[in-house]
Amino acid sequence: MKPENLSQVVAIVTGAAGGLGSVMTGALVEGGARVLAADVDRGALDALAGRLPDGRIAVHAADIRDPEACAGIVARAVSEFGAVHALVNNAGIGQSSIRPSYYVDRVRFWEVTDERWRTIVETNAMAPFMLAKAVLPHMREAGWGRIVNVTTSLDTMTRPGWTPYGPSKAALEASTAIWAGDLEGTGVTVNVLIPGGPANTAMVPPDSSPDREAMIQPSVMAAPIRWLLDPASDGVTGRRFLGVRWDPSLPPEEAAETASAPAAWSGLGQQARWPGQDRGE
Repeated sequence: MKPENLSQVVAIVTGAAGGLGSVMTGALVEGGARVLAADVDRGALDALAGRLPDGRIAVHAADIRDPEACAGIVARAVSEFGAVHALVNNAGIGQSSIRPSYYVDRVRFWEVTDERWRTIVETNAMAPFMLAKAVLPHMREAGWGRIVNVTTSLDTMTRPGWTPYGPSKAALEASTAIWAGDLEGTGVTVNVLIPGGPANTAMVPPDSSPDREAMIQPSVMAAPIRWLLDPASDGVTGRRFLGVRWDPSLPPEEAAETASAPAAWSGLGQQARWPGQDRGE
């Protein structure tokens, strides 16, 4: 059943205890939604829950690289709130896990261990895939749902020194466009939401950016995530939204239009010639 407003929406937010995740979780709860906040850090989750109203947030500690853990997150949301309508794939691991000063002392790809590469790619690209598959039956049965993927700026995906973070987020960006097409007509939308540049979170440690005030503040994620999970955004899919460009003084639909563009690289046009193309098939 389609929710009538945000107060009827049940959402899962991964990486919920971090900088962007805690802002989005708080914005959704304060907007009336019920949220299953998932993170690997149970202590940080408990602290987050302590700052938000009882009854609208439940916490779940899990390592999302584990397929059973992904299924468990979805099952917990359903058992806690009776439904699940939205998934915010926010959890991620960045270059700071390789070297805290990565932004000023960039990491060459041959310096990355196989284990670290695998951990980052599994967290940033594989886990969102597993979670989306786990949550999708509930959304399709309801004929309504939201998947929001937190990727990164397009130039970061190919910037020297950003392996494997950039490629892992490029995979999630491409997945967004593909999933949106696969789910066309189902009532389930798939979009990207990013800050729009380096954000003042632990993902960028002080060794890489000592001037925290010059960075984008996580609060830019609040208004767009509320709108993206609200039924008012029905039909909006396959888009990427930049929080830093969201103008809260505008009506939400207008703010969304000015802050977004197609997800992935569709603006480059069709690059391949497919069989039957010359025959208009």
